[in-house]
Amino acid sequence: MTQERRYFFWFLLASLSALFGEVSIGATLYPFFSPWGILVILPLYGLHTLVLASVVYRFGRPRFETLYLAGVIFGLYEAYITKIIWNPSWESPVQVGGISVFEFLVVVLFWHPFMSFMMPVGVAELLTSRRKLLPGFILKRPLLFALILGALESSNSPSPIHSLLSLASTLGVILALMHLWRRKYEGEDMASLLPTVGELKVLVPFLLAYYITLGLGLNRGAIPGLAPQAFVWAFYALTFYLLYRALMRSRASEVENVGCAPSMGFLLKFSLVWTLSGVLFSTVEGPFHELKFVIIALLWLIGGGIGVVSLVRSARWALRQ
Repeated sequence: MTQERRYFFWFLLASLSALFGEVSIGATLYPFFSPWGILVILPLYGLHTLVLASVVYRFGRPRFETLYLAGVIFGLYEAYITKIIWNPSWESPVQVGGISVFEFLVVVLFWHPFMSFMMPVGVAELLTSRRKLLPGFILKRPLLFALILGALESSNSPSPIHSLLSLASTLGVILALMHLWRRKYEGEDMASLLPTVGELKVLVPFLLAYYITLGLGLNRGAIPGLAPQAFVWAFYALTFYLLYRALMRSRASEVENVGCAPSMGFLLKFSLVWTLSGVLFSTVEGPFHELKFVIIALLWLIGGGIGVVSLVRSARWALRQ
């Protein structure tokens, strides 16, 4: 296998992580067409996804529990880099001991594990090994999922034209990458495309450098006192321990290898529904505008609950003798 193929796949995986983790919520509108997207979002999301996915595939198996716990480690960057779980840029509904509880539950335990990590890894599996890792809801009702993604994107989009340009440009680039992958590179399984142990020795320091640079460069004054930081350190330690146990246990388990390869026609339809949904939800006004935000708030509450249940489920599985 040529290195060109592997590096192309790395960029595709980083792009998928930025799409689902940032663009889908309108946090970053133009990852491919802005300095912030090119210099920060794509490398940061790409390094997280490549390093953590490689750990899961090299030292265990890609089960729900191993992927979820790795995704929680991904989500914990919201502490030292963005400081959201300590000092969100909006009014947090509940704070306990310097920790924004709602943001922690939704962003760390739900959004990043599922959207920033498991979604791109699941889509990449469909493009490579053609193995189904995505939740059944997404595979059985993909267009409904695209509709929901559009509603979420509209919640942070400044205007319908921004929704149109953001989703059309980002999805257009990713569809082009997928098309090129299928025409020129397809044929390798996921594990062989991810970084090797030797490559991790290079990528991990790069990821740590991003943590240090962004942690000290972005809102440095929001880093709190010892107690809130100690909570994050303890949660890091707990999650790493659970992930270690889950990886060891997953080696003895089998992953169902059910083939599934979405066509480019379907991917185009999915992207079109997503884009139109984002534009339409961005145009609603009056009572419908308020109703949209009530629905989105409910989705966030449900997401927080899913995060708690997923953490408990993964911990119980990892610790089971």
